[in-house]
Amino acid sequence: MLTKKFYFVLGLIFILMLCGISQGGLTESSEARYAEIGREMALSNDFLHPRMLGIGHYHKPPVTYAITALGYKLFGYNEFGARFFLVVALIIQLLLVYKMGKLWFEDRKTGIFAALIYFTFPIALASVLNLTTDAFLNTFILSSIYCFLYAKLKKNTSFLYLGYVLLGIAFLVKGPVAFLPVALFMICYKIINKESVKPSKHTVLGIVLLLLISASWFIAIVLEKPNLLDHFIEDQIIKRSVDASQFKRSKPLWYYLVFAPLLCLPWTVPFVYILIAKRNHLKFTPQLKVLGFTCLAILVVFSLFSSKLIFYILPLYPLLALFFAGIYRQLLENEKGYFILTYKVGFGILTGMAIALLCIPAFEYKIWLSILALAVIGSYFYWWNYKSKVSKSTRLFGLSTGATCILLLLYFSFAPQNDLLMRSFKPQFSFIKEQRKELKEYKVIVYDYRLPSAEFYLGDRIITVSNTNYESLRDTRFEKDSSWTRSYIDLRNPKNYPKFEALLKDPNNIIITKDRRPIPDSLDHLTKKFKVEEFGDWRVHY
Repeated sequence: MLTKKFYFVLGLIFILMLCGISQGGLTESSEARYAEIGREMALSNDFLHPRMLGIGHYHKPPVTYAITALGYKLFGYNEFGARFFLVVALIIQLLLVYKMGKLWFEDRKTGIFAALIYFTFPIALASVLNLTTDAFLNTFILSSIYCFLYAKLKKNTSFLYLGYVLLGIAFLVKGPVAFLPVALFMICYKIINKESVKPSKHTVLGIVLLLLISASWFIAIVLEKPNLLDHFIEDQIIKRSVDASQFKRSKPLWYYLVFAPLLCLPWTVPFVYILIAKRNHLKFTPQLKVLGFTCLAILVVFSLFSSKLIFYILPLYPLLALFFAGIYRQLLENEKGYFILTYKVGFGILTGMAIALLCIPAFEYKIWLSILALAVIGSYFYWWNYKSKVSKSTRLFGLSTGATCILLLLYFSFAPQNDLLMRSFKPQFSFIKEQRKELKEYKVIVYDYRLPSAEFYLGDRIITVSNTNYESLRDTRFEKDSSWTRSYIDLRNPKNYPKFEALLKDPNNIIITKDRRPIPDSLDHLTKKFKVEEFGDWRVHY
């Protein structure tokens, strides 16, 4: 009965997420970049060569773009199509966490608790509300770990090979970083369980299969474009690992140690309470030891890298949810009162942070919807706390899941009202469409900035003009012909000035600028005939 209820909750989560993912425009720069590359891939049916704004973009392998392209094929070229498979990825992750908890702890309820804990982690939800590689990478990594664990516990070699296949696909999502969480888990598993490190013939064959899948795209693309080899090794592996300053992703050594606990609120608080007050009541089973040391190893290893973004450690959180569930299951039967109290403290902190964000004057939101959401949350908590006849443990996880769903609804109503503040420029693109609705032929010049979302919303009429801003520069060294010059002008070459000047002289064209990057003085007089509409830091000249 409990399992049926869990699957019912998963179904509700799936429907809720689908109803909200089209709310809010694509955000710059990451989401818009992945969405636009996926769009161009779907239009060209070329799944080997990722392209952005008509120019090859070989920063990542093609799996994320291909999945996004499939979303467009199914649902059209819109936000829903771009984000649909993110929701599918979340549901798969929740199922895998449940299955892994049930398998390893031999307890269905522990698996359910782990899945619900993971769902209520803010970072888990954030990863599927914005299109990047991370949600897909996390799904393939987790599925690979589950297959390896199943193969170990059930002596099933088919799952062993499936694990290597899935890990190979994970590599084609984001490169070598996919190996790290899986390798750290397997190392910790072998050490804790005192297993031999001597590989079996199936392991050797599995590694060969893994390498073939992982290297397939890279071999194909390097054979076609040999100079990409240096790009992959130097720019995408070495520089991102040890010199992140050029990507503006350099963070201090302690970055993950501080922010990782905040992103698993409210569950951090009862965990700290347990470590301080109830550690002598805990039995650290081999399962908990493997999970705990793997989580610690991921934090330490990823902290050593120069390049740091919080989503880089996303594979940590499904394992952490399993770790929390295993511990909480031991104490919930006898320590419900204190446990629930500390949980409420954690949830209060999380809610307070959310309310504080809503109170920032720059944000806009529908006050009536916010009041309604708070009233629903209050009523929900009252009913579950005082009227519900279910057990306290079920009540706790039901409260957490329900409150998270309600906060998601609030976010879905909030996002469209704050597009510009969330770095979505959909309002200015809608304005441009309205201004030029009677015209079929016109160009939109994006000056000294790269806006992939512009082409997503406005089509192939976008021309990027690069001058001094590094973000506007495009890597054209891998192009075989000059077709890319139709959509890109590099003003570092003085020969390109006449082409740019001709575009400015056409009154049908539109120019998008950012305040701190004005058009050069020598050409600024050409913009005087245009009207100007401001969108935050951005200006639309029309």
